[in-house]
Amino acid sequence: MTTVEELASQTERTKDVTRRFFQACNRHQLDEIMSFFHPDIVHHSRLSDYPKEGIAFAYQVTLQAFPDLKWNVLETIAEGDRVAVLVQFEGTHSGDYLGKPATGRKVRFFCVDIGRIKDGQFIEHRGVLDELHLVAQIGVVPETFLAQMS
Repeated sequence: MTTVEELASQTERTKDVTRRFFQACNRHQLDEIMSFFHPDIVHHSRLSDYPKEGIAFAYQVTLQAFPDLKWNVLETIAEGDRVAVLVQFEGTHSGDYLGKPATGRKVRFFCVDIGRIKDGQFIEHRGVLDELHLVAQIGVVPETFLAQMS
C-alpha cells in the first residue's frame, strides 16, 4: 500500500520529469527529447497505437516544418505516476507540413498531453492536438470552415 508521503514524492518526480521533458522539447534536440520515452512506450492516437519510432518520426516532421516551435506549458496536473499537461504551441510554418509548402505564417495551437511515467520516462502517452486550428492557420482548411466549427 502506498503512503501519502510516497504518493507525494512520486507526484513530484512525475512533475520534474515532465518539466525537464518540455525544456528538452524547446531545445529541439531530437535525441534528448526521445530519451524521455521508455523503450516500451505506447502512444495512443485516434487511429492506432504506435511505438517509440513513430513518436520520433512525428517530432522530426513537426520540427522540420516549424523549426522555431515553442512549447508553452500552461498547466500541469499530476498525481502519482500520471500527468496531464495543457500546452500552447507557437511557431512559424517554415517547411512542408501535411503536403502544404512553407507559408511563413505564425501559428498558435493547443495540445492536451496525458502521460504515465515509469523509471523516469514516459511509458504511456495520449495527446489531443488542436490540428484543425493548426491546419487552418497554414491554409490547408479555409478560415470560414474553422469559424463554423468553433
